[in-house]
Amino acid sequence: MNKSLTKKHGLNVTEFQKNTTKLFNDFSPSTKKDWEKIVLEDIGPEHDLSKISWNLPGMQPALPLYTKEEISYSETNPIRKTCSWQLCDYISDKNFSDAKNSIIEAANGGSECCFISKKVDIDFEEDFKNLIKAAENAGVDLIFESLKISKFTDSADDIDSNVTFLRDDFSDSSQSNLNSFEIKPLSSNQLLSVNGSNYCSDEASIPHRLAVSLSIASEYLLATDLKAADSILFRVNTGSLYFPEIAKLRALRVLWHNMMEAWKVSGNPETLILSEIEKNDATDSPYNNLLISVTEAMSAVLGGTDILMIHPFDNENHFSGRITRNIHHILNEEAHFGKVADPAAGSYYVEKLTDEIAKEAWRRFGQIEENGGFLNSLENGIIPEDLL
Repeated sequence: MNKSLTKKHGLNVTEFQKNTTKLFNDFSPSTKKDWEKIVLEDIGPEHDLSKISWNLPGMQPALPLYTKEEISYSETNPIRKTCSWQLCDYISDKNFSDAKNSIIEAANGGSECCFISKKVDIDFEEDFKNLIKAAENAGVDLIFESLKISKFTDSADDIDSNVTFLRDDFSDSSQSNLNSFEIKPLSSNQLLSVNGSNYCSDEASIPHRLAVSLSIASEYLLATDLKAADSILFRVNTGSLYFPEIAKLRALRVLWHNMMEAWKVSGNPETLILSEIEKNDATDSPYNNLLISVTEAMSAVLGGTDILMIHPFDNENHFSGRITRNIHHILNEEAHFGKVADPAAGSYYVEKLTDEIAKEAWRRFGQIEENGGFLNSLENGIIPEDLL
């Protein structure tokens, strides 16, 4: 506490602490039965809480509420070191000129980063350089997904530092070459993209998707003699299960921390997470679907994503892009979600889900490794069908 401030206001710190302690001593601690009574007042006394649960795929059924005694929360749980996230626009214009204009529009709307989709046609080196120049002038970073520009990036180390190239060496290799492929050396502008969902069925559980992501990262670490530890980006699709999705990102940080300790990687490389909110088609109304995207974005931010990319609900509509971009501004400037590094910490419900997801994902990751790692498990059909 600031001494000059306490002196100015005549605050006796010792007396204040004594009175505060006395204040809390006047209230008896709440038991789980006390909380259950409050819940029953809300949902009706005819319900039996012992029979109410949320059956989540690949996890233990989630109960309606948890208390401090039921979680294994640790103060050492790894969290991100920054409070806010990077606002990222999804650029999917097929025409190069339209993509360039979208970058400028995104920057004017407050975006800090633009993700250049594979859909963007960049056939000439001059177009590629003009795109980078436009982003540099607008003050935004670029993340390239497209392999079509690889012929322009041989001298990637000479390219401006605001440009990052994603590599997914597994997805970009043909199935027949997977068992014999080698990781090419990384340049300073490249990150290895990891997305376990690319190899899972639509019904795969959250722990399974995380386990597959870990197994891919493990292959990268093994192939690069651990040198890729600080060059991995986890690309995570965020869905509509509000609390489990918050817990999923928090669990991913715990899992990465565990993996770094297991591999004995020095320097404790941080987890870099890009959360992706895909276009929603859950209802016939695009504006109702936009509201679903808002809750998914909330899950990503509360879970601690580093980069948040929300797909517009109408790619052909500039209004759609602006409204989608404003979701970031509302969460950051009005809801102040960017003021705390781990907003969900201390929520017994989210802490319990985080612990459950992390433990189950780690168990499944261990089984993938016992089966020979990601490549062997993929070949044996274990990964897509969630058979662990």
